[in-house]
Amino acid sequence: MLLSTINISVGDHIVRHIGPLAINMDTVLSTVVAGAIVLILGFIMRAKVTSGVPNGLQLFFETAVDFIQDLVESSIGKRTSRLVPLAFSLFMFILVANWLSLIPTGYPRPLLPAPAEDVNTTYALALIVIIIVHVGGLRAKRFRYFSHFKNPLNIVEELVKPVTLALRLFGNIFTGGLVVLLIGALLPVYLVPFVTAGWKLFDMFIGFIQAFIFALLTVVYYGLAVEEHH
Repeated sequence: MLLSTINISVGDHIVRHIGPLAINMDTVLSTVVAGAIVLILGFIMRAKVTSGVPNGLQLFFETAVDFIQDLVESSIGKRTSRLVPLAFSLFMFILVANWLSLIPTGYPRPLLPAPAEDVNTTYALALIVIIIVHVGGLRAKRFRYFSHFKNPLNIVEELVKPVTLALRLFGNIFTGGLVVLLIGALLPVYLVPFVTAGWKLFDMFIGFIQAFIFALLTVVYYGLAVEEHH
């Protein structure tokens, strides 16, 4: 009722139709921009990497990789250290994607919204993770992996995992964008810039936490899939 009273549209996107497909172009643009930023930062870091005193970008990458490496090895073991690139890539992409909404690219609908504000993006990420998890379980256990599904509760659990993984990320990021709209609609004009700036700082923290949680759950789910039960 409140949203309709103050005339805020929720879940609007710039949609283009290609045959039967409806494509949210703003989400696609944000996803491409976020991916490009991560790649560019990686190439810049690689070009300037040094064995001496690292620059700020190299220090950030090394710290993040070391942290995820320790997380993976403490949870799963060194034999699955190939999971580190996946967890790090997910963390970096989701972090940059979440912080895109901080760039003032239009109001009330920004040109570059956080891709995770579109549930299609979070479902796609969750689906990729779950496929990799099951493939990892099959590689580690071969056909013994299917014994896990003898219990119907385990089947339900595996079906629910991608849904909760996607909706957790979507809900937290979407709420942040919605609060910004509410601030602009409910507060006096002279207070909006100050309150919005304070919320954006908090939103940066939420974006970081959600990127970390998504990467952490990826590691946890993979670990559960490949571990041996005695």
